[in-house]
Amino acid sequence: MRYFNYLTADEEKALFYLPPNSFHNHSHKDILAHSVGAALYMPATRRTFAEDIAFGKIEGLVSVVLDLEDAVGDNEVHAAEESLIGQMNQIAHWMEVGIVSAENLPLIFIRVRSVNQLNYVLERLEEHVALLTGIVFPKFTVENGEDYFQILENYNDEKSASAPILYGLPILESASIIYKESRTFTLLAINEIITNFKDLVLNIRIGATDFSSLFGLRRSPDRTIYDIAPIRDCVADIINIFGRMEANNVISGPVWEYFGVKGLLHEVMLDKENGLIGKTIIHPTHIKPVQTLYAVTHEEYTDAISILKNNHGDLGVMKSVYGNKMNEFKPHFNWAKRILLRSQVYGVLHEQQTFDGLLTRPNRAYV
Repeated sequence: MRYFNYLTADEEKALFYLPPNSFHNHSHKDILAHSVGAALYMPATRRTFAEDIAFGKIEGLVSVVLDLEDAVGDNEVHAAEESLIGQMNQIAHWMEVGIVSAENLPLIFIRVRSVNQLNYVLERLEEHVALLTGIVFPKFTVENGEDYFQILENYNDEKSASAPILYGLPILESASIIYKESRTFTLLAINEIITNFKDLVLNIRIGATDFSSLFGLRRSPDRTIYDIAPIRDCVADIINIFGRMEANNVISGPVWEYFGVKGLLHEVMLDKENGLIGKTIIHPTHIKPVQTLYAVTHEEYTDAISILKNNHGDLGVMKSVYGNKMNEFKPHFNWAKRILLRSQVYGVLHEQQTFDGLLTRPNRAYV
């Protein structure tokens, strides 16, 4: 799989100074964590998700979350489970007979409802769990967090040596996190769990919709989650605990729930400014806008290269190649490392190119 693979060779050459690299669910954890990108949620009840995923029917799709939780009604759970198992088996069959190549599959995640359901799904999928990259843990708490990761650890200890590692993606969205009086204690306790299972944590997700629900709030389509004061404050604390460089966590931005993209673009820009990479989306028209904003500009790339190259102790600061800023080698070193990692996944635009160049093609129809 590769970002912007819908571009022709000529279009890619015209747009990118350095094109994106390919990856798959066997890739290094750091690459996968940044590759989740615009994660499209699909209800596991969707009858055509296997075809959509396997045959590239959604242009630009790189990561997909098959949802057994909020997108599925309480009375649909069994049907959703059967649909999930049946269609995953169908994808596996297409791969076995050579109709579908593993290299062309997006990263596939499943969002489960509970620890018990996770056990059930892993048991039913059997060896086809190897098609997955990870499991999304909703309403991740101190009470259930260790149980979720213990199941993953047991699976990874017992899996075939040829199967990829199965990762966990906890969603922080419970009342004890957003409520001020319990937040610090809860976040520190969750951080302890995440630290203990560090090798299995692909990224940490923020459930702003559930947070907003606790206050009866909902952002408008022309506003961002950062305009909602209690959510903004909580996101800041989540970044403070989990976003420190020594933790080496990737934190993803909250879901965008509107079909329009104007507010989405603004929110993704603010996500990036706060160190968040990745976005839960609910419609294919969001894929290109989100992914496009993760591409690295030529200016960012040259700054990052200069900072890393000159951080040898002989100088402390240097004017940027673009001549519009000062690069301080020690303070900007960690930022530069993040830019180079993102450049491997999303590529580097040419000097004369802007994000608009990646948004010229319309999305294919999706129903």
